[in-house]
Amino acid sequence: MAHIDDCVPGREAKILRAGVARVVGKTGMIVEVHRVKRSRDESVQDSVTVDVAGHGPVVVTPSDLDIMELDVPAAHAGRRRTN
Repeated sequence: MAHIDDCVPGREAKILRAGVARVVGKTGMIVEVHRVKRSRDESVQDSVTVDVAGHGPVVVTPSDLDIMELDVPAAHAGRRRTN
């Protein structure tokens, strides 16, 4: 499950639940993140558009996604270059 703050366009995400059964378990690229509040009385609705290869864009909620972690090599993380 992801939080709306983790959903950044350009990151990869695995779809855990969706209305389209054939995209469940597939990985795609986040292309849009939406936060909509239609009226003052309603709560904010979050949605994320994920582009799945071989299918196209799918709109889900952030809780339906698993954000793929960025791979940072441990050997180079935090190391300064000296010349």
